[in-house]
Amino acid sequence: MSLFNELKRRNVFRVAIAYLAGAWLLIEVTETLFPIYGFSDAAIRLVVTLLAIGFPILLIFSWVFELTPEGLKLEKDIDRSASVTHHTSKKLDRAIIILLALALGYFSFDKFVLEPARVAELVEETTQQTRSDVLLESYGDKSIAVLPFVNMSPDPDQEYFSDGISEELLNLLSKISDLRVISRSSAFSFKGKDINIPTIAAQLNVAYILEGSVRKAGNQVRITAQLIEARSDTHLWSETYDRELENIFDVQDEISETIVGVLKESLNLQFQTAPQTITATNTEAHDAYLRGRHLVVQRTTATVEAAVREFETAIELDPDYALAHAELAMATALLFRSAYGDLTNTEAVARAAPHAERAMALDPNLAEAHAATGFVLMLQENMGEALISFRRAIQINPNYSITYVWMKYPLQALGYYKESISARETAFRLDPLSKVVISDYVSSLIIRNRLDEADRELEKIASIHPAEYAHWKGVLAADGGRWANRVLGSLDSLRIEPETQHIGTRLAWGFALIGLKQEALTISEPVWPLILRMLGSPGEAVTEAEKRYIEDPVNPESRLDLGLALAAAGDYTRARPILEDMWQRSKGPGPSPGLFSAYEAAPLIAIRRAAGEEAADGELLAAIRGNVHRYGEVEIFGVWWFMSTDYEQGLATYLSGEREKGLALIAKAVESGDFILPKEAYLQILYDDPGFAPILANQEARQLRERNRFLTIVCADNPYEAVWQPAVGTCKTFVETLGN
Repeated sequence: MSLFNELKRRNVFRVAIAYLAGAWLLIEVTETLFPIYGFSDAAIRLVVTLLAIGFPILLIFSWVFELTPEGLKLEKDIDRSASVTHHTSKKLDRAIIILLALALGYFSFDKFVLEPARVAELVEETTQQTRSDVLLESYGDKSIAVLPFVNMSPDPDQEYFSDGISEELLNLLSKISDLRVISRSSAFSFKGKDINIPTIAAQLNVAYILEGSVRKAGNQVRITAQLIEARSDTHLWSETYDRELENIFDVQDEISETIVGVLKESLNLQFQTAPQTITATNTEAHDAYLRGRHLVVQRTTATVEAAVREFETAIELDPDYALAHAELAMATALLFRSAYGDLTNTEAVARAAPHAERAMALDPNLAEAHAATGFVLMLQENMGEALISFRRAIQINPNYSITYVWMKYPLQALGYYKESISARETAFRLDPLSKVVISDYVSSLIIRNRLDEADRELEKIASIHPAEYAHWKGVLAADGGRWANRVLGSLDSLRIEPETQHIGTRLAWGFALIGLKQEALTISEPVWPLILRMLGSPGEAVTEAEKRYIEDPVNPESRLDLGLALAAAGDYTRARPILEDMWQRSKGPGPSPGLFSAYEAAPLIAIRRAAGEEAADGELLAAIRGNVHRYGEVEIFGVWWFMSTDYEQGLATYLSGEREKGLALIAKAVESGDFILPKEAYLQILYDDPGFAPILANQEARQLRERNRFLTIVCADNPYEAVWQPAVGTCKTFVETLGN
């Protein structure tokens, strides 16, 4: 008998197959389970090694021994006629089938259940690592977050003081140009939460954490601070300071000097002397300033108004307190009607400008003074000078994150779109968990059609800023013209924060988009002229715009709104001088002879043509094309829901005489979810074109579909009843329409 046949007779091959199948299954299960229970790769390697060693031993064993009804016996002692290997082979076949079935089942489970989870985890790890690598490439390990110092005082109302200590240390560190310092709003988002240092460091992408506590009792204060190397959770330095409250400024300087010294040595920071804290000469004034800062960062109408009063108190106590003047200017400016108050731009500028000027006179090297000056100039639509002020503020304090947020407005207005996107990205890098910053950053991703990335960033603030999260999730879900989702997202946001003013404004836009006029006009005051134009009421838009202009005649935004409303209503005589003036104003320090989008240029083109001045069209059409080209350079696809780059390019092309090409681009824009204003007199040439009829019909069909989808939800069992209800008669009309 040949060796092969003998191996087969003794079931050596079957034993080998059964062993290999079982070993493979055992290894796969081990690789899955061992990490869960904390076993290292060494334990897995040990299992593989033992199985490999056991394989030849088992083969030798199966050759030498035979399994009989009486047990194992040496094969040489068994009579061939009494051998039962053929029965054993059948048992081994069944065992092999079972093992292979289990292996196949586990393979399927691993492939279709475990593998996707592993891939998703790997993608997330890679994304996080890439983000970390990018930061390390830019900053190395030169990054720190100052967590809010814990208020250990008997009086919980002293929390503003402990927050103020943290913030002033943060502000001081932020002046070191080659140190990345996470801004207050992101660092303070962990306040009161039981989260370990390495986790916080990972979320903020920093190498160091400064934390501590403050106990204030009477005229005594105890400050404890400790500097931690975050990735290893190692304490580098810790100190406790017991001081008289009159010496609080000296204590802050002492703490900051020590921290900066440790960081300078650890990170090889390059600067000659440590920055000094900016102090008042009056302790009570400083106390009022700290209360004001504590309030203003909360960004509600009530807290900003209260902050203004605290800063005013600080200045009464210390008239030469430059920082208080700068903060008062910025807090006052925040109360203009497009932000957190009801001041006109003229009123906001009149109140804020003197304090910005005073801050600059007292300390021209104060970053906050330059930021305040830039804010005031921005309210005056002096974008070129505002940009200079913001850039100076950043030059002084490169970690001043809110300045990057504000700077994006003049950059956008002047056509520096690439720099505007860069400013948003820098603000996000410095303040990744701030509601204002992340909303701004997410919007910049949306206009560039980077929706998946926007969604990932939003998930990070779901528990921190749920109202903002709800709104932007609705915006993302509205992509492609699903407008009802935008409204539902804003209502979800309103349900979470019913007192927040700007949510009502967002809802007004959304209601106008789906054609709910009464709801749009009653959800927010005042009514924006553009909302009335979206509702097909240009005459009412003129009335509202005139009212705004009378209240605020020197505000360029009020003038532009009036000019556009008049053009929409067909009052070209009154509209022309306003729009011509705005066109001349657009020829500023930006990258083009004139920055006019189709939204602004198309009305003036129609006005000039109506006056028989077709030859003057060229510069305006060139302005639209130039604007679209600059958008394309940074891959911006749209700014508002009614003005994508396809629509702008299409309208410019149509007005240039290329009818078919222009209509095709406009049709593409509407198909993608653009909203074309329905009754603008200057667009009458487009409305009268038979080729535009199906485009408009498409838009009207979408609006009806989205309105019905929304009303189906809120008219049946309104989930938002506690904070909002449809106008009287809306649901009744909707039901009757469905019945017909």
